[in-house]
Amino acid sequence: MGMIWWILPAIAAVIGLMLLFAGFGKLAKLKAGSGFFRLVFGVGFLGLAGVVAFAGLNLQTYKRLTKERYAANIKFAAVPGEDGTYALDMTLSDGTKLVQADGTQPVLRGNQFEVGAQVIKFKPMANMLGYDSIYRLDYIEGRMSRRFTTTEVTEATTNGIALAQNPGLDVYTLAEKQGGRFGIDADYGSATYQPMGDKFEYVVNISQDALIARPTEGTKTLIQRQKYPGYSPATAPADAPDTNMPASDLEGGQ
Repeated sequence: MGMIWWILPAIAAVIGLMLLFAGFGKLAKLKAGSGFFRLVFGVGFLGLAGVVAFAGLNLQTYKRLTKERYAANIKFAAVPGEDGTYALDMTLSDGTKLVQADGTQPVLRGNQFEVGAQVIKFKPMANMLGYDSIYRLDYIEGRMSRRFTTTEVTEATTNGIALAQNPGLDVYTLAEKQGGRFGIDADYGSATYQPMGDKFEYVVNISQDALIARPTEGTKTLIQRQKYPGYSPATAPADAPDTNMPASDLEGGQ
């Protein structure tokens, strides 16, 4: 469907050019009436081609600026005998499983996780022409949701693992310094956080601007059961366990 916005203006432009050349030919033969007629219609078709082309670019912008791409799938499983400790099963967009150097699954602690990425975003015109933002997942960490106070600055600890190395040319640093020359609009870090619990699963996507971690339907039910003990919708998974996480600790964000 997107190709139609290029085909129509191309046809209109060809017709317009043919009429323009025909008009100039008639004028060269001193046939002012028919030459003027062809020139007017030629200019009209060229104008129509421009309007349709820019309208098509604009419509594609609405699609591209809301486009999301799959980045990762994240699952948690409680570690037996250790409260607030979860084995992390993370699958990246290329199918790679996240493991530690010794080949074991990472283990995160806390009641909330956060995944972050480095994002390079292109300017709107480049985006309209198909240059989507690019990203590199940077880290995933576990933490306690209520780790700060409102009365004073306090220290808090997190635990996590890096998701990428930085071999060769550091493109992100280059984008910070020279990005404006190459149509780069901004380079920044984006992160999203959500509750962490046993059998919780999330799908992480990236839009043109930010990471988004969405819980699966089963995880939504688990979260509702934690917020409202006894919650039992007709579609709730039979194995969804009750937990004791405070409702105030269950709000995710981005």
